[in-house]
Amino acid sequence: MFTPIRACSDAGTRLATSRRVFRRVLFVCTLLTIIVASARGSAAPPPLDVARHALSVSRRAAEPRVVDVIARRFEFEPSVITVAVGEPVRLMVRSEDGLHGFEIKKFKVNKDIPRGGEAVIINFTPNTAGEFPIVCSEYCGDHHEDMRGMLVVQARDGNSSP
Repeated sequence: MFTPIRACSDAGTRLATSRRVFRRVLFVCTLLTIIVASARGSAAPPPLDVARHALSVSRRAAEPRVVDVIARRFEFEPSVITVAVGEPVRLMVRSEDGLHGFEIKKFKVNKDIPRGGEAVIINFTPNTAGEFPIVCSEYCGDHHEDMRGMLVVQARDGNSSP
């Protein structure tokens, strides 16, 4: 015969039994985790602040070097730009007077720089060490051929020779 009091008592016993089983399983899992971690030679993850620092360093490494360049008759300023092999570069090129061009043949950079002072953004990553000419690729007057600069790409050891 079914009585509500006996049904509640049986349910309480089953619940208590399942809690004991759960605690035992949890204890065994925790114990196994500790044993495995100690067998690996304390391969604990680095503290959180070290992991954050490593992440911020890797983000900074991907940030390009920004160089502002002014194009004017008949020069680039600065006339020499020095970067490292593999370093991302962002050139912000503006014209102070008329239409100019900005070309670095080795790295397939060739952009028109319009008058008006609006910056033209040129992104690239040099992969070869050496000295590479920068030329004005748009005719800008009688001394156009004198409008030159130099991109110096240094190897990671500091030399510009390949």
